[in-house]
Amino acid sequence: MTPVTDLRDSRVLIPRVRRTLEGPLGTGSANAAASDLTDDQVNAIIADSVANVILYTGGLFGHQLQVEARDDVYQSPIAWLVDPALTEDEASVIVAQAALDYFFNDLKALKVGETIRDEAVEWTYQLSANALLEYLKNLRKLRDDAIERIMDSEAPADGWVNFLAVRDGTTTALIEPWASPGGAGGQEFVTGGF
Repeated sequence: MTPVTDLRDSRVLIPRVRRTLEGPLGTGSANAAASDLTDDQVNAIIADSVANVILYTGGLFGHQLQVEARDDVYQSPIAWLVDPALTEDEASVIVAQAALDYFFNDLKALKVGETIRDEAVEWTYQLSANALLEYLKNLRKLRDDAIERIMDSEAPADGWVNFLAVRDGTTTALIEPWASPGGAGGQEFVTGGF
């Protein structure tokens, strides 16, 4: 795999997502051989997570996922850029979403209990469904809190619109000269998408 030189490249998150999925020993490409997931598979999880966060926030996340390369056979995306580059807070949202996506898919095949028998011996195990549920709830809360912090920090400034000036500029110039562009040195203050 070629080195990552562009911070918009989704591969910059591979070590972080790998640590989330595999624990503290999961890092970058050096340990990928000991992992169940290749770097390409982790990168695909990252791209899916970015797309999900864009969808879940209704496009307010402020980033676009751009396809940079496609598979020769199926023409499916295999390389992505996140434009503009993610901040560390935004990367945390993507990492939490990647863990949610991965573990949700992993849990579909997980057995919470099983009995194994042969002619002479019987083994039984059971995983706590409540522990699994709490783990997923915690991941979801981490993701939702991170999204909320990002959305709050990028909230647009409050503003106002002088509706009288919009409807009747002449009257506004007479009774509120400071609010009219041609008035007594004032200017009209308008923000947002009004």
